[in-house]
Amino acid sequence: MKILAVDIGGTGIKTLLSGEEIGQRTRVLSGPDFTPENMLDAIKEMRPEGDYDVLTIGMPTAIRGSAPVMEPINLGTGWLGFDFAKHLGKPVRLMNDAAMQAVGSYEGGKMLFLGLGTGLGTALINDYQVDPMELAHMPYKNEKTFEDYVGEEYREEKGSKHWRKEVWKVVDIMYHALLPEYICLGGGNSRKISKHPDEIPPYVRIGANANAFLGGFKVWQDDRYESSVPVLSP
Repeated sequence: MKILAVDIGGTGIKTLLSGEEIGQRTRVLSGPDFTPENMLDAIKEMRPEGDYDVLTIGMPTAIRGSAPVMEPINLGTGWLGFDFAKHLGKPVRLMNDAAMQAVGSYEGGKMLFLGLGTGLGTALINDYQVDPMELAHMPYKNEKTFEDYVGEEYREEKGSKHWRKEVWKVVDIMYHALLPEYICLGGGNSRKISKHPDEIPPYVRIGANANAFLGGFKVWQDDRYESSVPVLSP
């Protein structure tokens, strides 16, 4: 079975086919006007042969039961109610992008994933049960959210050192509130954390953006994900 993993972000959409090396991933631009129809065109542009049997699509919005429950903030509209499997003509597993990267980073037990990028992506995996979460938008302090303090805009405004201090405060709160065995920090800005290994608590592991593709493959290859990441059939 050939699996196409599709990672949709606010600035680009990327694909990788199972069996390919990470250097073979393809990418085209997305953006604030990027619609589901644009996604179909982008996948066809990057994978014109259609040489895959199933797809996993990770996208930056809340997902429940393999369906978006709100329009993505950083993309265009039309995602709510869009029939992914019908338009792609193949079975699809639709996931929150943080949850997809979380699956690719998961090593068993109870893991909390925090994706540090433009915003904050969150997911919890407990014994292979994937629970996408929207912790980023919960109130934190000064009438602002957790995402307001660990997102890229805050880092650019306050500097990386101050930003890292806030990251560790948020990590500590999440660790004691949700009681995971370990926390994985992923997303593009996790690389800025990894440069300071002396600051990293023993219960924190550093992930990588490429794990999103691995997660897209795993949900098809491991039956333990079947109940929490259902299949959409054409």
